[in-house]
Amino acid sequence: MADVEAKAKEAARKQYWLPLESNPEVLNEFAAKIGAEPTFAFHDVFGLDPELLAMVPQPVVAVTLLFPSDEMRPAKEAQLRALEEKGYAPDLSVFFMRQYVGNACGTIAAVHALGNNPFVVGSGSPLAAFLAENAQASPAERGASLASAEFVRAATSQSAQQGQTATPGLGDEVNHHFITFVSKDGRCLELDGTKPYPIDHGPVEGDDLLTAAAGVIKREFIDKVPDGTFNVMALATNMDDHGNEDRPTIIKQIHPDQASSTSR
Repeated sequence: MADVEAKAKEAARKQYWLPLESNPEVLNEFAAKIGAEPTFAFHDVFGLDPELLAMVPQPVVAVTLLFPSDEMRPAKEAQLRALEEKGYAPDLSVFFMRQYVGNACGTIAAVHALGNNPFVVGSGSPLAAFLAENAQASPAERGASLASAEFVRAATSQSAQQGQTATPGLGDEVNHHFITFVSKDGRCLELDGTKPYPIDHGPVEGDDLLTAAAGVIKREFIDKVPDGTFNVMALATNMDDHGNEDRPTIIKQIHPDQASSTSR
């Protein structure tokens, strides 16, 4: 696996994709292009307090987080060191891939959200085929496969240009990073393609992934960088698809004026 990872890193060293904006419309367009069913959609999460979380359509099957990567780097590095010192054994049964393409973290966050909820993926779609082909692959092999998946790159490029802010150029540095939280066997798992493995943040009580993820985001991210800009979205029931478009959606935004930050 080390050889696969080394080759993937070398092949992708100069490869960059356009970063996806942290915006439900952008992620929903991307998801539709690669084969997601319309019954679920990404929604903004406007706050992490219980009354705001209660506005989110249920069930929530994945939560994405955009955070300031440079400011969070010391805390995330310390987290990995602590896990390794404890002999942490990650759950590799979840669909998890490494990131080898620059600025593709939003793409990978969306694929992590969809790929761990196969009922959201259309049968016979390009994404369904990709997931099937990589079902038994290692995280490194999946990352290498994604880096060469033209349908994912094309969907990313087309969707990235539909955001509310100016699209960065290929290779431009952006100081935000996307990750995803999913529930696996009753555990809240953090999926970050720049990390070597999924990170287990503890139990999901009562199948309430949104509340579990909100607690992790407060404790492990916002408390570490209280002045940072964060954006949260949830993959949940699409109320529009159910003819209930007036219902509020869920999203947590610390600084609404910077909600449309792009990812790396």
